[in-house]
Amino acid sequence: MEINSMNAQTQVPSARGSVLLLSTDVALVAAMDPHFTGFGLDLAVFDTPAQLGRRVQDQGGPGGGRPPSLLVLVDLLAFPHVEAFASLGADARAGHPARPPLVCLGQPENLRQRLASLRVGAAAWLPRDLNAADLAARAAALVGPADGVPERVLVVDDQPVSALFAARVLEQAGMIAQQVFDPLLALSAMDRFAPDLVLMDLHMPGASGIELTAVIREQERYADLPILFLSVELDPARQLDALRVGGDDFLAKPVPPQRLVACVRQRLARARHQAQVRKTAVTASRGPTGLVDRERLLARLDRLIHARARDWGLIYLEQAGDAAALHWLAGAASARAGAGALAARVGEHGVAVLVRRAAPSPLGAFAEALGQGVRVDLQAGAAAVAPAFGVGWCAVAAGGGESVTLVSRARKVARISLHRRQGRAEGYQRPSAGPHSVAAPHPVLEAITASQFHLLFQPMVPLRGTAAPCYEATLRLAMPDGELLAPGAFVPAALQAGQAPQVDRWLLATGLDALRERRVAGQPVVLFLHQSFASAADEGWVERVRDAIVARNLVQCRPVIQWQLAEVERYLDLAVRRAGQLVILGIRPCLNAVTEEESSLQVLERLPVSFVRFARSADWRLPPERLRALVHRAHARRARVIVTGVEGPEAIAPLHRAGVDLIQGPYIQPPGEAMDFDFTDGQG
Repeated sequence: MEINSMNAQTQVPSARGSVLLLSTDVALVAAMDPHFTGFGLDLAVFDTPAQLGRRVQDQGGPGGGRPPSLLVLVDLLAFPHVEAFASLGADARAGHPARPPLVCLGQPENLRQRLASLRVGAAAWLPRDLNAADLAARAAALVGPADGVPERVLVVDDQPVSALFAARVLEQAGMIAQQVFDPLLALSAMDRFAPDLVLMDLHMPGASGIELTAVIREQERYADLPILFLSVELDPARQLDALRVGGDDFLAKPVPPQRLVACVRQRLARARHQAQVRKTAVTASRGPTGLVDRERLLARLDRLIHARARDWGLIYLEQAGDAAALHWLAGAASARAGAGALAARVGEHGVAVLVRRAAPSPLGAFAEALGQGVRVDLQAGAAAVAPAFGVGWCAVAAGGGESVTLVSRARKVARISLHRRQGRAEGYQRPSAGPHSVAAPHPVLEAITASQFHLLFQPMVPLRGTAAPCYEATLRLAMPDGELLAPGAFVPAALQAGQAPQVDRWLLATGLDALRERRVAGQPVVLFLHQSFASAADEGWVERVRDAIVARNLVQCRPVIQWQLAEVERYLDLAVRRAGQLVILGIRPCLNAVTEEESSLQVLERLPVSFVRFARSADWRLPPERLRALVHRAHARRARVIVTGVEGPEAIAPLHRAGVDLIQGPYIQPPGEAMDFDFTDGQG
């Protein structure tokens, strides 16, 4: 039955709308109700899905007897079958004018339930173990500003008719819209108008929407401002470029008014929700030293690197003391860095701090000041002996294309600072690209010859069905100075110098050893191992792979062998033969970097593979029908589809709708030294 607000007798008559809660938890209702009342919201509670559905169909509003329904909250602890609410999520996602957004409350450790919520179109997922005040605050943030002030949208379009159309549609929906016809005046207009969202045309004289968005994203105060593109551009590559520089969505002109309003409202709600999450998560996730976990820092770094951020940097503090000394160093560094920074312990002796500055020189000056301030705090604090430490910094743009390399570069110069013991911060400088003489061996090749490799693992989470835990094994090359190079920085040199087989042998042997450890521990996994055709071309390669598996008693725990599309295209006949030999041995091949280009699809038609990993250019940003078509081509070959680089929850729903099987990326977990992702709770 429907239960009116617990404070029904004292309910504020001017409530701006209702939050519909499906739950049987009386204590939860009693705790949340006064907080919703404080936000000017009425809480209507239902104990059956059928009654909730009838209320959603029978909307309140002007002329009705009750305030409009603004949000649907479903308590998954009481009603765990998320799929039953798919119609609510789909209607809200499609911009149905009478459908409030769906929000799910669930257990934070239940990843499968969380993914299911996103698949059915939930606007947000809230952890059930938050206190009532935080839950109400996050839900209220999704509804809109508590003070009732209309949200502000800046429309940037050089075509007055188009700008006027969009502005009028949004104003009729209750927002405040301002138009800018000259893109060169957009930044000054933003400073004056303080928009909550920018609606941007793509093609404009003076500055394109892509160029303008890149400039906006460089401004710290606008780093999280939603930017929607509204353009006649139909080229998917150009649309993808717009999203890569920092756009949040792309709408093609002409857009129906209802669709425009729904998309703007959805992005505004998401921005409010993320702001509230950041506000509470910073406090919740920080330990006694004020640090976040390493995975969160690496995920943030990967997102910035992928976005080609130019004004962010990483400061690394390396100390020579014990765990107690690191505790004091971490606390002082986090406190000195300020609320806008992100700090984490990233090694046995180090703390990394992510900060935003305008240029490399201010970043160096900030690192210098941070180090001096931390020394003062440690000398004046409760530490028995202030630990010696060095400070290094590296711009995100010089990070080598991935977070692990970026951290290693900052750590390298911090160690130089520590060894010099002069109290000065050291900055990372890219080495010169001068040629190496024959007499002077290339340091990368020397490191390969010495097998100075590190093995990292990244989990892949299933979007449909159940699957054994899957990880991709990936290499980093440790240079003598401590820097860790990603494969893209050393594999080309290895191929050119004929050292690729050595890299392959090390990866195969070490990966199989890790598989054996998991099997012995009773925790088997599916491990994806890359091999090059410099090795596969050898007629004895398949037998060596077989023998290595048998020697470790891994017949029931065989790896997946990965090949890159570019190599397969060059050696297609050989690849088809080798793949067939692997399949006979029960070893599943995987084809990486598949695109929708015809040459790529022709390879897919010939090669017997069990898995296909899409290239980043063929990911969830493709138009839905083309992404579905690409997935269908892979499924027609009985191959499961993997999408990598997933950086946020907004990617999951379109990937699920397209039929993608597995996802990986910073949002799931960055590469790490252990296979420690908790799949058990995720499949609860």
